[in-house]
Amino acid sequence: MKKLFIIILICLNIFACTKRSDKLIVGLIKPSLNHFPFEFGIREGLIAEDEYDIKYFSAGWEVNEALVSGKIDLSIMPFTYTWTDVAKGKKVKIISFLERESDGIICKSNIQNIKELKSKKIGVLRASTLDVFAEMFSEKYNLNLELVYFRSPMEMAAALQSNAVDALSFYVPPIFKFSDDFRIIHWFGEDFPSHTCCDISATEYAIRNKREQIEKFISEMNLSVTLLNKNKEKAITIAMKIFGFPEEIIEKSLRFTEYKINLSEQDKRFERKVMEKMLKLGYVDVVPNPAEVYDEIK
Repeated sequence: MKKLFIIILICLNIFACTKRSDKLIVGLIKPSLNHFPFEFGIREGLIAEDEYDIKYFSAGWEVNEALVSGKIDLSIMPFTYTWTDVAKGKKVKIISFLERESDGIICKSNIQNIKELKSKKIGVLRASTLDVFAEMFSEKYNLNLELVYFRSPMEMAAALQSNAVDALSFYVPPIFKFSDDFRIIHWFGEDFPSHTCCDISATEYAIRNKREQIEKFISEMNLSVTLLNKNKEKAITIAMKIFGFPEEIIEKSLRFTEYKINLSEQDKRFERKVMEKMLKLGYVDVVPNPAEVYDEIK
């Protein structure tokens, strides 16, 4: 009897640990500015923090793995991950665009112009927007860049500082943290103005079973983005507290970042174009139909 009681206790404990949270479980990439509207909304009283179970991750691939495995309901991450997931039959959808631009190329200061990047080594996060944008940039300017792949932004930064690579395809705010030995030589927004970068994605399970909560999340995010865009000074002050960067870095970061909640057809076409490039690179075997990728939450 005692042995049976212990087994029952163990089973109940396992069940308690694996039981899904009733709250909407949101995954965020901690070093990225892509989730700033969510944090901004919390501090401005537009989003009730206690209604969400927030999980932080150090890189896009980590939050994506958590999403496809069902450990979180919703995430803010590079759109390439979700398109790739759908291509592999994973049950996830993009429910809104959010962060735009915010990424560019930083290199050694002795490289004076884009042409001097020819045949140089550039660090990227594999299969992310930073990877594909670097490929498209190299192709557009006929640079024949040698892409070097990393798993985290910290690894990338260390590689540039140790001369293991000549440049990085990187993002704000960390792109502004390097010393004067490095320079930002190009912004991808110059090639693709207001391009989408990080979207809001959700599991099909959450869309079915937590739809009202997701609708509320999108509505609150829309209010937050609207207020953020109208009050840049307040946005800078709050971002300094959240991310711990000085005012100069935050101001420059927000200058090169846009936020918008929608699922416009123009942006869908852009993302499909990027995925067609990923198909050529061998990252996916097929480019999904957009109808399989998007689920508009109103």
